[in-house]
Amino acid sequence: MRSNEAWLMALRSEGALRQEALAELRQYLLRAVLVYLQRHRSDVIHMAPEEIEGLAEESTQEALMQILAKLDTFRGEGKFTTWAYKFVIHIAASELRLRRWTTLSLDTLRGEEEFPLLKVVEDVQVDDPERALERRQLLELVQRIIDEDLTERQRTAIVAVHFHGVPVEEVAARLGTNRNNLYKLMHDARKRIKERLIEHHLSEGDILALFGQLD
Repeated sequence: MRSNEAWLMALRSEGALRQEALAELRQYLLRAVLVYLQRHRSDVIHMAPEEIEGLAEESTQEALMQILAKLDTFRGEGKFTTWAYKFVIHIAASELRLRRWTTLSLDTLRGEEEFPLLKVVEDVQVDDPERALERRQLLELVQRIIDEDLTERQRTAIVAVHFHGVPVEEVAARLGTNRNNLYKLMHDARKRIKERLIEHHLSEGDILALFGQLD
């Protein structure tokens, strides 16, 4: 395997030396992203082998272009291949998220009779049984407020953006509105949630602990 200096020199050169380095780097990235997709991503199980290979090829090509454009940002603090690896993995992961968001139906979210908030956080362990009980009760209250006190559009926006991780632009488009209006919609929803929490005599600290990251 080439040294960092050898990679940079070859990729910055021209002719056969550069083409050889590009071919070697491409092979490395393609192999790496295929391993990543096949062994570490459960969300590709439904994809056909040729579809996975196509995603790997596209990610590799995009990664090569980004790497060449950002060669000057490589500081040599680690292996060049490790630095390059991060590009292709990030691209593949982003594409999988985009595909998941594209296929997510907001009509399905609207149709949920109850949003399972507890399932979102059930994997987080709390050692103190008393704290665990208080936390669960607080989450149950928040879930009830989301289900009962928000408008359908507020609930859809909050659930999609904050609990399903759908990009704001995607939710806005599917709700037939724009980014600014969606932010206002979610602001009003968060305000309503906090008001209802205060009505239940919860402290500001309790509220910020759960919703501080949403502001």
